[in-house]
Amino acid sequence: MKLPLSPASETWPDYLSSTAAEQWAPDPMGPDIEQRTFDFGFDDEGPALATLVRYSPAGWRQQLGRRAQGIVLSIHGWSDYFYNRELAAFWHAQGYHFYALDLRRHGRSLRAEHQLPGYVDDLSVFDQEIEAALNLMTAEHPRLPVVAQGHSTGGLILSLWIARTQPRIQALVLNSPWLEFQGTAFLRIPIHGLMEAITRTNPRRKLMGPEFDHYWQSLSSQGQGQWDVHRLWRPRLAFPNTAGWLKTIFEGHAMVAKGLGLKLPVLVMTSDRTHIGASYSPDMQHCDSVIDVQQTRTRAAKLGSFVTLCEVSGAMHDVFTSAEPARALAYQDLGLWLRMIGSSRK
Repeated sequence: MKLPLSPASETWPDYLSSTAAEQWAPDPMGPDIEQRTFDFGFDDEGPALATLVRYSPAGWRQQLGRRAQGIVLSIHGWSDYFYNRELAAFWHAQGYHFYALDLRRHGRSLRAEHQLPGYVDDLSVFDQEIEAALNLMTAEHPRLPVVAQGHSTGGLILSLWIARTQPRIQALVLNSPWLEFQGTAFLRIPIHGLMEAITRTNPRRKLMGPEFDHYWQSLSSQGQGQWDVHRLWRPRLAFPNTAGWLKTIFEGHAMVAKGLGLKLPVLVMTSDRTHIGASYSPDMQHCDSVIDVQQTRTRAAKLGSFVTLCEVSGAMHDVFTSAEPARALAYQDLGLWLRMIGSSRK
């Protein structure tokens, strides 16, 4: 599939302007991509905005028409945003209307006033934009089922949201979801206690520690990777960790460890190997350099009663940004799973 080229991200603005109320506007990614702003006023961090992106190739409604299988909502990970046009085109080819959400203080939703990109001290804050996106999508495409897709922290956010709110979601696709702290619960529990103590006095306190750019190196075309990513929206060094943010992440991990009891089909996709190190290694192009995939697969069993594990040989942390042939395998396996759950509905 040959895709329209996107303008190089170095030509994009650092911060976007909000779209007119309830209006779609062209996206910096260029042809076939549109975006619109959800404006929730202000919170303690400044403008409370989120941005919904949709894949809209010429004649997209007519192309899908009666063969439309559903709608997909994709959510990125920490220090991330939607940039993968190929992923959108894949879902469209499967018969799904594709949407992606840049959460508040991430990507297109960042503004100059935001002093702490990505910051929340409660993951349920994101319910507001997820539900706004869901309402808009289902209004645009009534009666079509919805599939949710989350990468890394986005996978944790979606899993907790579904468990908490029981929305009308048909299936959940998790791309290397962050379901447990690296080092297992034996480290998470005491560190969570420390974060809880700090949060009582200063939840916005930045946590000092080593900073690594090896995942950016494996991903960005300015490093050793293949993807053109925005310098502020997918920065070389991740957004700063804060006590309040890490505390709510650990609380999410603890809930997963107890079991979420999800009733819908869940696909958990990971690499087959982990290589976490202090510096970049070429091996990181072919394994997960961010989370422990064995831990992830263990925790995945706690998500619900219908969980499918998919191990993609040679994949990176985001399996859909991996070098070939791993990326093709990831799409092949996802397509097979979608056909499987589609057959089960008939």
